[in-house]
Amino acid sequence: MRKKTLLAASICLSVLTAFPAAADLAVRFEESAPKDRFIVENQSGCNLAGFEMIIDLRGSAAGLLFDITPGGAGENVSQPFEIAEGEQSVKSVIDVVDGDRVAKVAFQGLAKQSRVVFTVDVDDSLVNGLRGRQMIDASEIAGATIVLTAPDSAQTTAAFLTDGNAVAPVPGCENVS
Repeated sequence: MRKKTLLAASICLSVLTAFPAAADLAVRFEESAPKDRFIVENQSGCNLAGFEMIIDLRGSAAGLLFDITPGGAGENVSQPFEIAEGEQSVKSVIDVVDGDRVAKVAFQGLAKQSRVVFTVDVDDSLVNGLRGRQMIDASEIAGATIVLTAPDSAQTTAAFLTDGNAVAPVPGCENVS
């Protein structure tokens, strides 16, 4: 009986590893001063090949926008969209203009369990926001999305929740032991 159980377990393991693994790419928004952060983490055991990611604030609960230029669309303090950590994983960033609600980043790849951190100032456009216009409560980003596009793969979209997190499954990543 034990041999049958071991054989069945071995067959199941072989079947599971024959298919590409699905990975989770998590993006967390953190309000901070003077720069807010978007932390992009590959939470899988897979290395992710090149892909593009769009951070789309247009659906956010508080009408969020990128405040890049002093005296521009945002409130008080402004900060450019910059890579603070993991620059080697980023191929390019499309210039983010003051008042934009969309940022597009092309990744060369993202190793398993690694991360990239972007800093920028994000403000809301509500006059009576939960923490004012210049500080963002995590619930105010709810409804904003991340859109992932990998070569030869369908787009994956995930919405930010009220805790400031968005998690997207990424199918077909390169399985690495």
